[in-house]
Amino acid sequence: RSANTLAPKRASSHKGRAGTRGDYIVTDYSDQPELKGVGGWLLTFIIILSVISPIRILLETAKMLELDAQTEAQLGSSWQTYSLFSWVLASATIALAWFLAYRLARVHTRASVRLVVRGLWVLAFGPLILDLIVAWTLWPDLMAAGLDATYFIGIFQAAVFATIWSLYLTKSKRVENTFVED
Repeated sequence: RSANTLAPKRASSHKGRAGTRGDYIVTDYSDQPELKGVGGWLLTFIIILSVISPIRILLETAKMLELDAQTEAQLGSSWQTYSLFSWVLASATIALAWFLAYRLARVHTRASVRLVVRGLWVLAFGPLILDLIVAWTLWPDLMAAGLDATYFIGIFQAAVFATIWSLYLTKSKRVENTFVED
């Protein structure tokens, strides 16, 4: 890439006089650092994976497990099993998010990018699928009645998140310049 880029000439400050159609000036961008290293959107994504997502997971798990006494009694002894499973699943999901963030922050190879893209899809759908399987196993009668709309909203949000960040990781110039071939 050249440090010089052709850019349209700005219109003259003289009123009523604009540059003609073919006027171009050469702009030198060589003093600007190249997109490389952990910064910009890549840093934002690492912060989302390592800080924001774990906090969201903990808060959502706590909120989901908050039941009134009547509902807890209706669900029976299986509720304790499901509650324990939910916290283990949340912990495993957070551990995976931290591992992926670590790989992006410290291991700058293309293998890290491929691993993180795959890991994003596991983070997006793995917990949802495992939660559904366990809930269906513990309460088949309740689950046969149908899934809550929030479950489908969660699927949509997870798909959008994984798609956006997967595209970023595979198309970004910063990622391309930072993560070297294995």
